[in-house]
Amino acid sequence: MENKIAISVIVPAYNAEKVVENCVSSILKQSFRNIEVIAVDDGSKDSTRKVLEKLANADSRVRLIKKDENQGLSAARNSALEIATGEYVGFVDADDWVEEHTLEKMFQEGKGADLIVSGYKHDTMDENRQQVDISREVKMKAGFWDKKEEVISKAAYIDTSKMFAYTWNKLYKRKIIKEKALDFSKQVLIEDFIFNTEFWNEIITLSVVDCTGYHYVKASKDALTQKFLPDFLEIMNLRFDCMKNLLKKNDVYVGVCKEQVANIYIKHAIAGIVRNCSPAGEYSFKEQYSRVKKLLKDTHSKEARQNAKGNSKQEKVCNLVFKSKLAIANLLLGKTIYAMQTKSKTAFDKLK
Repeated sequence: MENKIAISVIVPAYNAEKVVENCVSSILKQSFRNIEVIAVDDGSKDSTRKVLEKLANADSRVRLIKKDENQGLSAARNSALEIATGEYVGFVDADDWVEEHTLEKMFQEGKGADLIVSGYKHDTMDENRQQVDISREVKMKAGFWDKKEEVISKAAYIDTSKMFAYTWNKLYKRKIIKEKALDFSKQVLIEDFIFNTEFWNEIITLSVVDCTGYHYVKASKDALTQKFLPDFLEIMNLRFDCMKNLLKKNDVYVGVCKEQVANIYIKHAIAGIVRNCSPAGEYSFKEQYSRVKKLLKDTHSKEARQNAKGNSKQEKVCNLVFKSKLAIANLLLGKTIYAMQTKSKTAFDKLK
Protein backbone atom coordinates (compact mmCIF):
# COMPACT_ATOMS: atom_id res chain seq x y z
CA MET A 1 0.00 0.00 0.00
CA GLU A 2 2.95 2.36 0.60
CA ASN A 3 3.75 2.38 -3.12
CA LYS A 4 0.24 3.35 -4.12
CA ILE A 5 0.15 6.59 -6.13
CA ALA A 6 -1.65 9.35 -4.25
CA ILE A 7 -2.20 11.81 -7.11
CA SER A 8 -2.22 11.39 -10.88
CA VAL A 9 -1.55 14.79 -12.44
CA ILE A 10 -2.77 15.08 -16.03
CA VAL A 11 -1.09 17.58 -18.37
CA PRO A 12 -2.54 17.88 -21.90
CA ALA A 13 -0.20 19.71 -24.28
CA TYR A 14 -0.65 20.97 -27.82
CA ASN A 15 2.04 23.09 -29.49
CA ALA A 16 3.32 24.03 -26.05
CA GLU A 17 7.07 23.75 -26.60
CA LYS A 18 7.78 27.13 -24.99
CA VAL A 19 5.89 26.52 -21.75
CA VAL A 20 5.37 22.81 -21.07
CA GLU A 21 8.82 22.14 -19.57
CA ASN A 22 8.30 24.81 -16.93
CA CYS A 23 4.85 23.36 -16.23
CA VAL A 24 5.88 19.72 -15.82
CA SER A 25 9.07 20.63 -13.94
CA SER A 26 7.03 22.57 -11.39
CA ILE A 27 4.96 19.42 -10.77
CA LEU A 28 8.03 17.18 -10.47
CA LYS A 29 9.53 19.63 -7.94
CA GLN A 30 6.55 19.25 -5.60
CA SER A 31 7.39 18.56 -1.97
CA PHE A 32 4.73 15.84 -2.20
CA ARG A 33 6.57 13.07 -4.09
CA ASN A 34 3.93 10.35 -4.30
CA ILE A 35 2.60 11.39 -7.69
CA GLU A 36 2.59 10.41 -11.33
CA VAL A 37 2.45 12.89 -14.20
CA ILE A 38 0.52 11.79 -17.27
CA ALA A 39 1.52 14.12 -20.07
CA VAL A 40 -0.42 13.97 -23.34
CA ASP A 41 1.12 15.26 -26.54
CA ASP A 42 -2.04 15.98 -28.48
CA GLY A 43 -0.60 15.80 -32.00
CA SER A 44 1.64 18.83 -31.62
CA LYS A 45 3.30 20.27 -34.73
CA ASP A 46 6.20 21.82 -32.82
CA SER A 47 8.79 20.30 -30.44
CA THR A 48 6.37 19.62 -27.58
CA ARG A 49 6.83 15.85 -27.87
CA LYS A 50 10.62 16.09 -27.72
CA VAL A 51 10.40 18.22 -24.59
CA LEU A 52 8.05 15.71 -22.94
CA GLU A 53 10.21 12.75 -23.97
CA LYS A 54 13.21 14.40 -22.35
CA LEU A 55 11.26 14.91 -19.13
CA ALA A 56 9.96 11.33 -19.16
CA ASN A 57 13.46 9.94 -19.67
CA ALA A 58 14.76 11.98 -16.75
CA ASP A 59 12.01 11.08 -14.25
CA SER A 60 10.19 7.73 -14.10
CA ARG A 61 7.12 9.41 -12.62
CA VAL A 62 6.34 10.93 -16.03
CA ARG A 63 4.16 8.83 -18.31
CA LEU A 64 3.72 10.05 -21.87
CA ILE A 65 0.78 9.51 -24.20
CA LYS A 66 1.62 10.30 -27.82
CA LYS A 67 -1.17 11.18 -30.23
CA ASP A 68 -0.43 11.48 -33.92
CA GLU A 69 -3.42 13.74 -34.54
CA ASN A 70 -4.79 16.65 -32.57
CA GLN A 71 -8.02 15.42 -30.96
CA GLY A 72 -8.68 18.29 -28.58
CA LEU A 73 -8.45 18.96 -24.86
CA SER A 74 -11.28 16.68 -23.75
CA ALA A 75 -10.03 13.66 -25.71
CA ALA A 76 -6.52 14.20 -24.32
CA ARG A 77 -7.78 14.26 -20.76
CA ASN A 78 -10.02 11.24 -21.30
CA SER A 79 -7.13 9.16 -22.63
CA ALA A 80 -5.09 10.07 -19.55
CA LEU A 81 -7.96 9.18 -17.21
CA GLU A 82 -8.00 5.68 -18.71
CA ILE A 83 -4.49 4.93 -17.46
CA ALA A 84 -4.40 7.00 -14.25
CA THR A 85 -3.72 5.03 -11.06
CA GLY A 86 -3.76 7.66 -8.31
CA GLU A 87 -6.21 7.89 -5.43
CA TYR A 88 -6.88 11.41 -6.68
CA VAL A 89 -6.70 12.96 -10.13
CA GLY A 90 -5.57 16.53 -10.72
CA PHE A 91 -5.12 18.59 -13.87
CA VAL A 92 -2.55 21.21 -14.85
CA ASP A 93 -2.71 23.19 -18.09
CA ALA A 94 0.52 23.20 -20.10
CA ASP A 95 0.98 26.97 -19.87
CA ASP A 96 0.46 27.12 -16.09
CA TRP A 97 2.66 26.10 -13.15
CA VAL A 98 2.34 25.16 -9.47
CA GLU A 99 4.25 26.27 -6.40
CA GLU A 100 6.33 23.68 -4.54
CA HIS A 101 3.98 22.83 -1.66
CA THR A 102 0.65 23.06 -3.53
CA LEU A 103 -0.18 19.37 -3.93
CA GLU A 104 1.04 18.51 -0.43
CA LYS A 105 -1.13 21.20 1.11
CA MET A 106 -4.20 20.17 -0.89
CA PHE A 107 -3.75 16.46 -0.14
CA GLN A 108 -2.98 16.87 3.57
CA GLU A 109 -5.59 19.54 4.33
CA GLY A 110 -8.26 18.02 2.08
CA LYS A 111 -9.11 15.49 4.82
CA GLY A 112 -9.76 12.70 2.34
CA ALA A 113 -12.78 14.45 0.79
CA ASP A 114 -14.29 13.22 -2.46
CA LEU A 115 -13.42 16.60 -3.95
CA ILE A 116 -10.73 19.01 -2.79
CA VAL A 117 -10.87 22.61 -4.06
CA SER A 118 -8.18 25.25 -3.73
CA GLY A 119 -7.77 28.87 -4.67
CA TYR A 120 -5.25 30.06 -7.25
CA LYS A 121 -3.30 33.01 -8.57
CA HIS A 122 -4.42 34.57 -11.85
CA ASP A 123 -1.26 35.89 -13.51
CA THR A 124 -1.61 38.31 -16.42
CA MET A 125 1.71 38.44 -18.26
CA ASP A 126 2.96 40.76 -20.95
CA GLU A 127 2.43 39.70 -24.54
CA ASN A 128 5.82 37.97 -24.71
CA ARG A 129 5.21 36.07 -21.47
CA GLN A 130 8.38 37.52 -19.98
CA GLN A 131 6.98 39.12 -16.85
CA VAL A 132 3.83 39.15 -14.75
CA ASP A 133 2.03 42.48 -15.00
CA ILE A 134 -0.73 41.60 -12.53
CA SER A 135 -1.24 38.68 -10.16
CA ARG A 136 -4.61 38.31 -8.44
CA GLU A 137 -5.31 35.85 -5.64
CA VAL A 138 -8.63 34.06 -5.95
CA LYS A 139 -9.71 32.18 -2.84
CA MET A 140 -12.44 31.61 -0.29
CA LYS A 141 -12.64 30.58 3.34
CA ALA A 142 -11.55 27.00 3.99
CA GLY A 143 -14.14 24.45 5.07
CA PHE A 144 -15.26 20.82 5.07
CA TRP A 145 -18.80 19.63 4.34
CA ASP A 146 -20.25 16.14 4.60
CA LYS A 147 -24.00 16.76 4.29
CA LYS A 148 -25.25 16.33 0.74
CA GLU A 149 -27.45 19.42 0.77
CA GLU A 150 -24.57 21.62 1.94
CA VAL A 151 -22.13 20.05 -0.52
CA ILE A 152 -24.43 20.74 -3.48
CA SER A 153 -25.33 24.24 -2.29
CA LYS A 154 -21.64 25.11 -2.13
CA ALA A 155 -21.38 24.57 -5.90
CA ALA A 156 -23.20 27.85 -6.61
CA TYR A 157 -21.23 29.72 -3.95
CA ILE A 158 -17.91 28.41 -5.21
CA ASP A 159 -18.91 29.39 -8.75
CA THR A 160 -19.65 32.90 -7.49
CA SER A 161 -16.14 32.89 -5.99
CA LYS A 162 -14.67 32.04 -9.45
CA MET A 163 -13.38 28.68 -8.28
CA PHE A 164 -15.92 26.24 -9.75
CA ALA A 165 -15.50 26.36 -13.52
CA TYR A 166 -11.99 24.88 -13.72
CA THR A 167 -10.44 21.46 -13.17
CA TRP A 168 -6.90 22.61 -12.43
CA ASN A 169 -7.64 23.90 -8.91
CA LYS A 170 -9.16 20.59 -7.75
CA LEU A 171 -8.31 17.03 -6.75
CA TYR A 172 -10.95 14.44 -7.71
CA LYS A 173 -11.37 10.99 -6.16
CA ARG A 174 -10.52 8.76 -9.10
CA LYS A 175 -12.73 5.97 -7.77
CA ILE A 176 -15.82 8.12 -8.37
CA ILE A 177 -14.75 9.02 -11.91
CA LYS A 178 -14.21 5.35 -12.68
CA GLU A 179 -17.34 3.98 -11.02
CA LYS A 180 -19.61 6.60 -12.59
CA ALA A 181 -17.83 6.43 -15.98
CA LEU A 182 -17.36 10.20 -16.05
CA ASP A 183 -15.44 11.85 -18.84
CA PHE A 184 -15.03 15.20 -20.58
CA SER A 185 -17.47 16.30 -23.25
CA LYS A 186 -16.43 17.91 -26.53
CA GLN A 187 -18.35 21.09 -25.70
CA VAL A 188 -16.04 24.02 -26.31
CA LEU A 189 -15.24 26.53 -23.55
CA ILE A 190 -17.20 24.88 -20.72
CA GLU A 191 -15.98 21.26 -20.82
CA ASP A 192 -14.51 21.71 -17.32
CA PHE A 193 -17.75 23.19 -16.03
CA ILE A 194 -19.86 20.32 -17.36
CA PHE A 195 -17.48 17.74 -15.90
CA ASN A 196 -17.59 19.47 -12.52
CA THR A 197 -21.39 19.54 -12.35
CA GLU A 198 -21.50 15.82 -13.18
CA PHE A 199 -18.82 14.96 -10.62
CA TRP A 200 -20.36 17.23 -7.96
CA ASN A 201 -23.64 15.35 -8.22
CA GLU A 202 -21.87 12.14 -7.14
CA ILE A 203 -19.89 13.34 -4.13
CA ILE A 204 -20.67 13.10 -0.43
CA THR A 205 -17.78 15.12 1.03
CA LEU A 206 -16.25 18.41 -0.08
CA SER A 207 -13.19 20.26 1.17
CA VAL A 208 -12.03 23.78 0.35
CA VAL A 209 -8.42 24.42 1.39
CA ASP A 210 -6.62 27.69 2.02
CA CYS A 211 -4.09 27.40 -0.78
CA THR A 212 -3.33 29.58 -3.81
CA GLY A 213 -0.26 27.80 -5.17
CA TYR A 214 -1.63 27.17 -8.66
CA HIS A 215 -0.67 29.85 -11.18
CA TYR A 216 -3.25 30.32 -13.94
CA VAL A 217 -1.23 32.18 -16.56
CA LYS A 218 -2.61 34.30 -19.37
CA ALA A 219 -0.65 36.55 -21.67
CA SER A 220 -2.50 39.84 -22.14
CA LYS A 221 -2.95 39.11 -25.85
CA ASP A 222 -4.83 35.91 -25.01
CA ALA A 223 -7.73 37.51 -23.14
CA LEU A 224 -10.67 35.21 -23.87
CA THR A 225 -13.26 37.89 -23.35
CA GLN A 226 -11.97 39.58 -26.48
CA LYS A 227 -12.33 36.49 -28.65
CA PHE A 228 -15.42 36.27 -30.79
CA LEU A 229 -17.62 33.20 -30.43
CA PRO A 230 -20.78 33.16 -32.58
CA ASP A 231 -22.56 30.68 -30.30
CA PHE A 232 -21.52 32.21 -26.99
CA LEU A 233 -25.15 32.74 -25.90
CA GLU A 234 -25.96 29.07 -26.48
CA ILE A 235 -22.87 28.04 -24.52
CA MET A 236 -23.80 30.27 -21.60
CA ASN A 237 -27.35 28.94 -21.63
CA LEU A 238 -25.95 25.43 -21.40
CA ARG A 239 -23.75 26.54 -18.52
CA PHE A 240 -26.78 27.97 -16.74
CA ASP A 241 -28.77 24.77 -17.30
CA CYS A 242 -25.98 22.51 -16.02
CA MET A 243 -25.72 24.35 -12.70
CA LYS A 244 -29.48 24.77 -12.38
CA ASN A 245 -30.07 21.06 -13.03
CA LEU A 246 -27.44 20.06 -10.46
CA LEU A 247 -29.13 22.19 -7.82
CA LYS A 248 -32.68 21.16 -8.79
CA LYS A 249 -31.86 17.44 -8.76
CA ASN A 250 -30.75 17.87 -5.17
CA ASP A 251 -33.62 20.18 -4.14
CA VAL A 252 -31.45 23.20 -3.38
CA TYR A 253 -32.37 25.49 -6.29
CA VAL A 254 -33.95 27.99 -3.91
CA GLY A 255 -33.16 31.26 -2.16
CA VAL A 256 -29.50 32.29 -2.23
CA CYS A 257 -28.53 29.52 -4.65
CA LYS A 258 -31.04 30.83 -7.18
CA GLU A 259 -29.69 34.36 -6.73
CA GLN A 260 -26.08 33.24 -7.20
CA VAL A 261 -26.82 31.33 -10.40
CA ALA A 262 -28.71 34.33 -11.77
CA ASN A 263 -25.93 36.79 -10.91
CA ILE A 264 -23.37 34.60 -12.66
CA TYR A 265 -25.56 34.24 -15.75
CA ILE A 266 -25.94 38.00 -16.10
CA LYS A 267 -22.19 38.57 -15.86
CA HIS A 268 -21.61 35.97 -18.56
CA ALA A 269 -24.39 37.36 -20.72
CA ILE A 270 -22.72 40.77 -20.66
CA ALA A 271 -19.39 39.06 -21.40
CA GLY A 272 -21.11 37.68 -24.50
CA ILE A 273 -22.13 41.19 -25.54
CA VAL A 274 -18.51 42.27 -25.09
CA ARG A 275 -17.34 39.45 -27.36
CA ASN A 276 -19.80 40.50 -30.04
CA CYS A 277 -18.11 43.90 -30.10
CA SER A 278 -14.93 42.28 -31.43
CA PRO A 279 -14.11 43.14 -35.05
CA ALA A 280 -13.69 39.38 -35.59
CA GLY A 281 -17.49 39.09 -35.50
CA GLU A 282 -17.83 41.53 -38.38
CA TYR A 283 -21.19 42.64 -36.99
CA SER A 284 -22.56 46.04 -37.84
CA PHE A 285 -23.96 48.14 -35.00
CA LYS A 286 -27.44 47.13 -36.13
CA GLU A 287 -26.53 43.44 -35.99
CA GLN A 288 -24.95 43.82 -32.55
CA TYR A 289 -28.09 45.56 -31.35
CA SER A 290 -30.27 42.80 -32.79
CA ARG A 291 -28.23 40.10 -31.01
CA VAL A 292 -28.59 41.92 -27.69
CA LYS A 293 -32.36 42.13 -28.17
CA LYS A 294 -32.46 38.39 -28.83
CA LEU A 295 -30.42 37.77 -25.69
CA LEU A 296 -32.71 39.87 -23.51
CA LYS A 297 -35.79 38.00 -24.78
CA ASP A 298 -34.28 34.57 -24.06
CA THR A 299 -36.04 32.56 -21.33
CA HIS A 300 -32.75 32.13 -19.45
CA SER A 301 -32.32 35.90 -19.35
CA LYS A 302 -35.86 36.38 -18.07
CA GLU A 303 -35.29 33.87 -15.28
CA ALA A 304 -32.00 35.50 -14.36
CA ARG A 305 -33.58 38.96 -14.17
CA GLN A 306 -36.25 37.63 -11.81
CA ASN A 307 -33.79 35.95 -9.43
CA ALA A 308 -30.65 38.11 -9.48
CA LYS A 309 -29.73 40.18 -6.44
CA GLY A 310 -26.23 41.54 -6.84
CA ASN A 311 -23.86 41.80 -3.89
CA SER A 312 -20.59 43.16 -5.28
CA LYS A 313 -20.34 46.48 -7.11
CA GLN A 314 -19.71 44.60 -10.35
CA GLU A 315 -22.84 42.49 -9.90
CA LYS A 316 -24.97 45.49 -9.00
CA VAL A 317 -23.93 47.44 -12.09
CA CYS A 318 -24.37 44.45 -14.40
CA ASN A 319 -27.74 43.57 -12.88
CA LEU A 320 -29.00 47.14 -13.04
CA VAL A 321 -28.27 47.45 -16.75
CA PHE A 322 -29.45 43.93 -17.59
CA LYS A 323 -32.70 44.30 -15.66
CA SER A 324 -33.48 47.51 -17.54
CA LYS A 325 -34.21 45.27 -20.56
CA LEU A 326 -32.92 48.10 -22.74
CA ALA A 327 -30.88 46.66 -25.58
CA ILE A 328 -29.09 49.95 -26.23
CA ALA A 329 -27.99 50.27 -22.58
CA ASN A 330 -26.63 46.73 -22.53
CA LEU A 331 -24.85 47.19 -25.86
CA LEU A 332 -23.24 50.44 -24.73
CA LEU A 333 -22.07 48.75 -21.52
CA GLY A 334 -20.55 45.97 -23.61
CA LYS A 335 -18.81 48.44 -25.91
CA THR A 336 -17.47 50.37 -22.92
CA ILE A 337 -16.01 47.23 -21.38
CA TYR A 338 -14.55 46.16 -24.72
CA ALA A 339 -12.90 49.56 -25.17
CA MET A 340 -11.44 49.42 -21.66
CA GLN A 341 -10.12 45.95 -22.23
CA THR A 342 -8.61 46.79 -25.60
CA LYS A 343 -6.95 49.94 -24.32
CA SER A 344 -5.39 48.31 -21.24
CA LYS A 345 -5.96 44.63 -20.58
CA THR A 346 -3.95 44.75 -17.35
CA ALA A 347 -5.91 47.74 -16.06
CA PHE A 348 -9.15 45.97 -16.88
CA ASP A 349 -7.93 42.87 -15.08
CA LYS A 350 -7.63 44.90 -11.90
CA LEU A 351 -11.35 45.59 -12.05
CA LYS A 352 -12.31 41.90 -12.01
